[in-house]
Amino acid sequence: MTTFLRGAALTTATTLGHADNSDLGPTEGSGFYRAWPEDLAAIQELGVTDVRITLDWARLQPKPGMLDDDWSEWFEHLLAAADAIGLRAWATLLDASTPRWFDNDGGFADDANFERWWPRWVGAAADRFGDHVGGWIPFVALPSAAWQQPWADTWNALRGDAPVVRSVDPTLIEPASLSADQQNATGLVTRIGDGPEHLGQLLRDAAEAADGPVIVSSLRDDADATSTDDLLTESIASAVATIDEAIVDGVDVPVVFIDPAIAPPRTAAPLLDADRQLSAAGSAFVPTS
Repeated sequence: MTTFLRGAALTTATTLGHADNSDLGPTEGSGFYRAWPEDLAAIQELGVTDVRITLDWARLQPKPGMLDDDWSEWFEHLLAAADAIGLRAWATLLDASTPRWFDNDGGFADDANFERWWPRWVGAAADRFGDHVGGWIPFVALPSAAWQQPWADTWNALRGDAPVVRSVDPTLIEPASLSADQQNATGLVTRIGDGPEHLGQLLRDAAEAADGPVIVSSLRDDADATSTDDLLTESIASAVATIDEAIVDGVDVPVVFIDPAIAPPRTAAPLLDADRQLSAAGSAFVPTS
């Protein structure tokens, strides 16, 4: 049966934790800073082929316009190691937090601020890491405060050999917003607990609006709807079946990223738990032999 490639999201919050100098930090990480070689290997051994790795803006640009050399080298090693074991790395430039200096000046809500600093960050990331990535998912979802201009700046900086995915809030799906000339694929952020009918309709609507591939850039748990391991397992199994049905119906879904790859302690784990053990829900997501 035709199905999709399995991907896993390595977000800042669930790997390194938010940095001291970010608008959401500091928060505790998962030990990924030192355990990343073993963590990547564990993910690859499950049959996962793609990883979405957040290049943490706050760590990489602790000051406006300057890349931190130590963190740049760390992320280069991470991306190269993923490639070496057959994991295609998709780079994300913004998932939740921003540098505090950017937030203090108004963040994305201030036009002059984001028009000045966001393109410089994208350009610096493209120059430093572009040779190490298999694709770009720059935003998990475009900032609601100013989601058109940041995308235009991003597309202009990143378009090239590696595909660029335009991830959108599902409520904003409409033909005018998904122009195919400024993306290689459309990315959807969807919550597992919303149900199979909702997910199936989102996939079909996005495919029709964009007239191209639809990547699920974040398939994640809704704690209110799937607060137990059993419910999460059932919901993920249902989501996998729904995506496969959409593919049979002609929707091009190349890859789906379960989010997060490594769950925080004391939470239901969609793939690996905090001890790096495959969860029951993860067994429902990974490909069967």
